[in-house]
Amino acid sequence: MKDAVDHGCCIVLANKKPLTGAYEDFQNLVSNFRRIRFESTVGAGLPVIASVTRIIASGDPVSRIVGSLSGTLGYVMSELEDGKRFSEVVKTAKSLGFTEPDPRDDLGGMDVTRKALILARLLGQQISMDNIDVESLYPSKLGPDAVSTEDFLENGLVQLDKGMEERVKAASSRGNVLRYVCEIGSTRCQVGLKELPKDSVLGRLRGSDNVVEIYSRCYESSPLVIQGAGAGNDTTAAGVLADIMDLQDLFQKPA
Repeated sequence: MKDAVDHGCCIVLANKKPLTGAYEDFQNLVSNFRRIRFESTVGAGLPVIASVTRIIASGDPVSRIVGSLSGTLGYVMSELEDGKRFSEVVKTAKSLGFTEPDPRDDLGGMDVTRKALILARLLGQQISMDNIDVESLYPSKLGPDAVSTEDFLENGLVQLDKGMEERVKAASSRGNVLRYVCEIGSTRCQVGLKELPKDSVLGRLRGSDNVVEIYSRCYESSPLVIQGAGAGNDTTAAGVLADIMDLQDLFQKPA
């Protein structure tokens, strides 16, 4: 991919994996930002990458990013507020096409972690996936190496109901809700469930929308908030097309 850029090609990415391998590979790609765009790797078509890079380019250091970046887990956590069982909500999400074929791909938090890693690296953190604290919503004994997808859906999910119900009720008793969020600071990055006030930006989030709060010197007391559909083929395709048009405008030769 770097060879393509070095030979004058432009690249638009929606796949996160080329940006979440070795840090040196990430740096080699994004160091030529004039020829590569990857807006749709985080938040589908939402202008998260563009906002972060523009703020940094202005000389305003970004101190923190907090976000709910999984449409699947956003839907699941908001549905639990209505007293529904975790296993039922996950199965419904799967039937609606919100989850991967194996919901553990979502419940394990790896997709959110890749997005968090991309954002953290944009802030200058020279880290890898192993440096991020990640909370999985299922134990290793119910992981893909131990239990098949079918068995997990039929028998494994229900084992998680009681523990999740207790956490939801405990948060509610304090006037809070649970959200699966990533938190990226200047030196630390973590992904997992977090109690948040019901009336906060993240606490009010419903359904499969994504929301990101960006804090900087200019946006310290009142963060820049980006919210909207963060998943879906149409949304992602729109983000990719916008990147393509951006590069076309940049490199189009005058007639």
